Amino acid sequence: MRNAAFAIGQIIHVRDVDMRGVVVDVDEHFEPPSDLSESVRSSLPSPEQPWYYVLVDGSEDRIYVAEESVQPDADDTPVEHPGIEQFFRNFDDGRYEPQYRLN
Repeated sequence: MRNAAFAIGQIIHVRDVDMRGVVVDVDEHFEPPSDLSESVRSSLPSPEQPWYYVLVDGSEDRIYVAEESVQPDADDTPVEHPGIEQFFRNFDDGRYEPQYRLN
C-alpha cells in the first residue's frame, strides 16, 4: 500500500480546478465502476494512487480527487462548508480535528 500524502482534516488545494477544501476521507486507490466507458476510464488519473473525499470551501460541494491533483494549501484559515460539523469537532493551527477517531 502506498501511503497517502494528505490526512483527514488537512486543508488542500486542488490544482486542476483551483479550489481549496478539507480532506474528510482517503481511499488507497480508486476502482472505477464497471459500467464506466473505456474512453472515460482512460481520461481519469491513475487509479493506483490515493484518492481523497474533500469538502469544497465556499460551497456545499464534495469532490473525489486523485492525489496527483492536490497540494498543501498555503491559506491556514478555516474552510466554509455546511458539512464541517458532521466530520470535525474543531479547527486549530490550520487543521481540523476529526469528530471521531478510528482504531
